[in-house]
Amino acid sequence: MANVDLNDGIVTIRHAKNNKDRLIPIAQSLTDRLRNYMESFHRFSEDTSIVFPGAEMGRMDQSTAYNHFRDYLIMADIPHTATGPRIHDFRHGLAVACLKKWSLAGIDLTNMLPYLSAYMGHSDFRATQYYLRLTADLYPHILSKLEAEFGYVIPEGGFFYEES
Repeated sequence: MANVDLNDGIVTIRHAKNNKDRLIPIAQSLTDRLRNYMESFHRFSEDTSIVFPGAEMGRMDQSTAYNHFRDYLIMADIPHTATGPRIHDFRHGLAVACLKKWSLAGIDLTNMLPYLSAYMGHSDFRATQYYLRLTADLYPHILSKLEAEFGYVIPEGGFFYEES
């Protein structure tokens, strides 16, 4: 519970991807819901308590989280197949939504990629560039902006081979 700051709306994730700690800002609506949850469920809990505990108030394991996720999909009448949706898809969805929002607002994506990369916990830009390509495929207007901005990097043309 000590990792949830409801005053500033920030959750600290410890030992996340690449064993890094990350600060995650959360929307005011989620902060308000968490505050209500904490005041009712954790009224007498210690700061060391788990926010969303599993059995016997301990840490929830992955299979329990996955089973809850499956239950929520069933309640929402969303089909689940071997290819998804998966809990991890929320991460991909967030990255694509950010890139789309920035592109539609006319914000230079090259300036925003370092922020997205840090937020996602990527150690280099290659992983973040994956989302850029995915977003460009889904939203053609982003692709046209990228081509206008960076078209010189990979020029058009066919295969060219010179023998020496």
